[in-house]
Amino acid sequence: MKPDWIVSCALLFLVMMNSGCAVLAGKKPANAPVPKPYASISEQENTLSEAREQLRKGKEPRARDLMAKVVDGAPVAGVTDEALFRLALLFLKEEGDKGIKQAQTLLERLSNEYPDSLWTRQSAPLLSHLAEDRLLRNRLRELKTLKELNLSLSRDNRELRQSLERLKKLDLELDQRIKH
Repeated sequence: MKPDWIVSCALLFLVMMNSGCAVLAGKKPANAPVPKPYASISEQENTLSEAREQLRKGKEPRARDLMAKVVDGAPVAGVTDEALFRLALLFLKEEGDKGIKQAQTLLERLSNEYPDSLWTRQSAPLLSHLAEDRLLRNRLRELKTLKELNLSLSRDNRELRQSLERLKKLDLELDQRIKH
């Protein structure tokens, strides 16, 4: 019985030694470079974090630049989608149609590229509102164009009536000259 026990202990010892070597061989040195995909994700997260900090400080132009960098970089779920949403909100503050169009484009991109994102669900009502707003703005432009056209036609109509009145007067004068 003793030889079996010794053999079992020796086998157990050898198995532990082999697994220990395998664990040690799998470890990387502390100064080993991080693989590229992880570095990119970390870089994107750091840039977004810095953009959030700039927003807290009230430095919106700097925050917009940083978020644009995240949006233009490698897509990272949970990072790029948040940057798209926040960047769209920053563009909404701009005056005129350009900011609204840019915001709508970013929100549509968010919806297309990250359909399951929390940020997409939060942006859905805003995207719908922006689409309605764009429709109303287009109709307002049409209405303005129609008003201008109506004003122009009214002027033309008035000029035609005046010309018609002059022609009537001339016709009456001609009739009176012929009779005399």
